[in-house]
Amino acid sequence: MAGPLKIKTADITSGDTIEGLQELSASELKDYTANIITTAFAGTAGVGSIEVTSADGSLTTNFSSIGTFTNRVLNAEVGDHPAASTTTDSVYTFGQNDSTATDSKSFRPLRSNGATVEESTDTEIDTEIMDDLINAMITDDANTAGQYWLAATSPSGGTWVNRGQIDDTQTDGTTVTKYLWQKTAATTVPAGATNRTLTKFSADGVREATDAELQSLVARFRNRIISNNVGTYQIAASAPGTGTWQQKGETLTDQVKDISNQNYSGGYTGAFTGAYTSTYTGVYTGSYTSAYSGAYTGYFTGAYTGYYTGYYTGAYSGAYTLFYGGSVGGYFTGSYSGAYAGTYAGTYSGSYSSNFTGSYSSAYSGNYTGNYNSTFTGTYSQSFTGTYVGATVQSTSSTVESKKLFLRIA
Repeated sequence: MAGPLKIKTADITSGDTIEGLQELSASELKDYTANIITTAFAGTAGVGSIEVTSADGSLTTNFSSIGTFTNRVLNAEVGDHPAASTTTDSVYTFGQNDSTATDSKSFRPLRSNGATVEESTDTEIDTEIMDDLINAMITDDANTAGQYWLAATSPSGGTWVNRGQIDDTQTDGTTVTKYLWQKTAATTVPAGATNRTLTKFSADGVREATDAELQSLVARFRNRIISNNVGTYQIAASAPGTGTWQQKGETLTDQVKDISNQNYSGGYTGAFTGAYTSTYTGVYTGSYTSAYSGAYTGYFTGAYTGYYTGYYTGAYSGAYTLFYGGSVGGYFTGSYSGAYAGTYAGTYSGSYSSNFTGSYSSAYSGNYTGNYNSTFTGTYSQSFTGTYVGATVQSTSSTVESKKLFLRIA
């Protein structure tokens, strides 16, 4: 068989006999070695780490977008009508650092090639050690840290740190907040004395690697995530098509208030400032001032003073004075018919029929039936008993977008 080697002993600190070297199994790698390396991975942001920006923010250098979530807020309040569906949008961008970490390992783990003991190559470190450690982390082994989770509250087990906040806000102020969590301390910490780890050559022969030496392998751990894709994340509505993916945590949902037609029937009180065009039928009481150009027939009982240039036919019973330059004899008691071109001053009590072309101003108190077309600028207060249908912002909401955090596990 081939693979990394451990020192075979029950307790390396108790003076037990060292029985030689033995292959380190995958389950043993997931204990102490995985705990040391994944905890170091979670402790510092770097290659393989993920983040989320603030609303409309920018990703940190070396972080590439793995998806976005948009928070849409309707530009109208509940009850507004007519209402449009325009929104103000804020975008949260998730990113993963996919650059290359500098490999600064301080030792090469020993391995068996089936015949002899040798130091592992970089490829053998990746395939025989790092793949098992990454698998332990993505399957949430209790001895590991480094995992990410999307939820309103932190998961149980170990220590989880908030790496970013995502808000879904609605126009009425309703807000749902979720966080990107990362596990920074394992649920259980295996004891170094009773759990074997990687080995190295030393001046005295072979010894176990120290914690610091194990931590020097973190760069290879990070680079293996990116190069092999297992351990990478995506924000999407559904799992990507390539590989095997698993949702980690809760679903982000963008909720927007509904807009729908609504019937109204009731009393409406408000200021009407538009133009009212319709037929008005009713009693009009008020002063009517306008130019009167028709024919007026009636009895004139006042005093008429002016110049009359028409014909006068009737009985004249007033005083008549005539200036005559010749001789006159007697009084005129008959009827006079002819053109009167002088000035008449007196009381006229007969019937007068003619065209009136001036302005007539008086109180009109009869019934007016006709079309009234004008601008109404007062306050109209009345009960509206018909049906009004309009686009109105409702108190209910609908999901516009759903996004999930997916982890590639194979």
